[in-house]
Amino acid sequence: MLSLRRVARTSSTAGGESVSGGFEVDAEQIRQHARNIEALRARFGAVKNASAHISQDDAAYGLLCGWISGILEGRHTRQDELIAYVEENLSLVVKGLGTTADNYDNADADSDTTIRKVGSQLDAAS
Repeated sequence: MLSLRRVARTSSTAGGESVSGGFEVDAEQIRQHARNIEALRARFGAVKNASAHISQDDAAYGLLCGWISGILEGRHTRQDELIAYVEENLSLVVKGLGTTADNYDNADADSDTTIRKVGSQLDAAS
């Protein structure tokens, strides 16, 4: 399960004002969530394939009920459209989660670089 932890922090601005609040994010946890969503998306592909086989097979319902495939063909077509729509949306979620995780990692790396740079400048000035 994906979770964000709210962290109670207090810091001061340059003007001496107190600022509190914040959160911690585990980018790898976001990536794991994206992998879980991708696995779910792949399952929709299997459902779509099964639906295609049934809709194209008059014998799928047996000799007595073969007429059902003709009636359900329209429903299978609509179901396939809906499944494709869900698959596309899940793909967008996976892409968005990956971008979010990368953005958090990049922000952390940029902050680390900035802090180390300022620290080395302070050490050199001392």
